[in-house]
Amino acid sequence: MKQIDSLKKRYSIKLLATIIAALINAVIIAIVPKALGPIAYGQFVYLQDFFMKTIGFLDMGSSIAFFTKLSAKHERKELITFYFLYASVVLLIVFVFIWTIKTFGFTELILPEISNEFIYLGMLFGFLTWLTQIFIKISDAYALTVSVEFIKIGHKILSLLILLCFIYFTVFDLNYYFIFNYITLFSFLVILSWLYIKKGIFTNVFNFRFSFLRITKEFFEYCNPLFISSVIGLLIGFLNIWMLQKYGGSTQTGFYGLAYSLAAMCFLFTSAMTPVITREFSKAYGENNLEKMGKLFSRYIPMLYSIAAFFGVFISMQSENVLEIFTDAKFKEAYGVLILMALYPIHQTYGQLSSSVFYATGQTKLYRNIALFTQFFMLILSYIFIVKLDLGAIGLTLSMLIIQFINVNIGLYFNTKFLQLDLKYFIYHQFYSVVFFVIIAYFSSLFIEVDSAFLTFLISGIIYTIFAIMFSYIFPQIFATSRDEIKINLNKVLERVVKK
Repeated sequence: MKQIDSLKKRYSIKLLATIIAALINAVIIAIVPKALGPIAYGQFVYLQDFFMKTIGFLDMGSSIAFFTKLSAKHERKELITFYFLYASVVLLIVFVFIWTIKTFGFTELILPEISNEFIYLGMLFGFLTWLTQIFIKISDAYALTVSVEFIKIGHKILSLLILLCFIYFTVFDLNYYFIFNYITLFSFLVILSWLYIKKGIFTNVFNFRFSFLRITKEFFEYCNPLFISSVIGLLIGFLNIWMLQKYGGSTQTGFYGLAYSLAAMCFLFTSAMTPVITREFSKAYGENNLEKMGKLFSRYIPMLYSIAAFFGVFISMQSENVLEIFTDAKFKEAYGVLILMALYPIHQTYGQLSSSVFYATGQTKLYRNIALFTQFFMLILSYIFIVKLDLGAIGLTLSMLIIQFINVNIGLYFNTKFLQLDLKYFIYHQFYSVVFFVIIAYFSSLFIEVDSAFLTFLISGIIYTIFAIMFSYIFPQIFATSRDEIKINLNKVLERVVKK
C-alpha cells in the first residue's frame, strides 16, 4: 500500500506540474507562431525535429538504459559520470557532422530553406533539450519527483514572463527565440545541478575510479539490439520531415509543427506517468514479480489511454475554434492537419507506456524488430501521401496515425502475452472508449450557436466534461475502474473537504 501511495503521490505531483505546463505551453503556442510567422516557425520546427532525431540516434536507447540501471541501484554514481562523458561525445559528434556537411556543400540538400546562421543555434538547442531530459531522468530514478516538479512549475512561469519580455521589448525573430530557449534551458540545468549537489547525488560524480570498459560493455549489451533500429529510425524519421520540407516547404512544416504542439498538450496529461510507471515496472521485474507488473499494466494503461482520448477527441472536433483562438489567418490552412494530429496522442500514450515494459524487462531486441517493421511501412506511406498525392502536412500526419496504431497493437500483443493478460480486453477498450468520447463531443457542441470561438470552445468543453463525468459513472470501464472505486474515491475527497 505504501508503494501504491508513493506511486499515486508522484504521479499526482507530475500531473499538477503537467497541467500548469500545458496552460503555459498553450499561451506560448498562442504567441510564438504568430510572432514568427509560418515560414520562420516552420524553420524552427524543422531544425528542432532534425537535431532531436540526430541526437536520438546517437542516444540509441542509452538514456533508457541509464535510467533503468540507476533506478535499480541508486548507489551506482559511476553511471552518472559515465553518462556525462557520453553526452560530451554526442555533442562533439553532432558538431563534426554539421561542420562536415557545411564544408562539403550538402547544407541545402539536408537542411533545405534553412539559413546557415540558424544551423548551429538549432544544434545547441537540440543538445540542451536532450540534456534536460537526462537530468529529469536522474530525478525520477532517485524518486525526487516532488521536488523537481515544483521546480519545473516555478521555472515554467518565470520562462513565460521572460518570453513575454522578449516579444514585447525586442524585435522578436528566430534569433531571439533561440536565445530565449538557451536562457530557460541553461537556468533549469543549473537549478537541478544545485539540487542534486544538495541531495548528495552529484557527490564524487567526477570520480573516475571505475572500469570505463566494463560500463561501456554493460550499456552496449543493453543497447546493441537498438542500434540498427536507431539507424533506420533516424534515416526514416529524417526522410519523413525532409519530404515535407522539400515538397511542402517551410509553411507546411510550420502547419505540421503547430498542429503537433497543440496536440502534444493532450499527451502532457499522460506523459507524466511514463517515467513513474517505467520505474515501477523496472522494480517489479527486478523482484521477479510479473503479477504486480500485470496489475500495473491493466490498471494504468487503459485509464491513461482514455484520458488522452478525452482531450484528443475534443480538440479534434473543435479544431477550427482552437486555431482561431491560438493563431491568426496565416495558419488557417492548418485546420485539416489539426483534426488528424489531435488524435495522435491517444495511441502515443499506449506506445509510450507499453514500450516501458520492453525497456524495463530488457526486451530491446523484440522492440527493435517491431520498430523496424513499422518504420519501413511508414516511409512508403509518407512518400505516397506527401510526394505522390501532394497532401503536405496532412499526408505526414496520416502516415503517423496509421503506423502508430499498427506499432502499438503489435507491441500490445507481445506485452499481454508476456504478462499473461487478455489481449481482447485492450483491443476492445481502444475502440469503444474513443467512440464514447466522439459521441459526447458531438452532442456537446451540437446546439451551441455563439459568434465567439473562445466561448464556443469553453461552453462546449464544460458540457463535454459534465457528460464525460456522468456517463463514466454509468460506464466505468471506460477509465478501467468500477463504480465502487469511484464511490470510495469520491468519499475520500468529500472527507478531506469536510475536514478543511
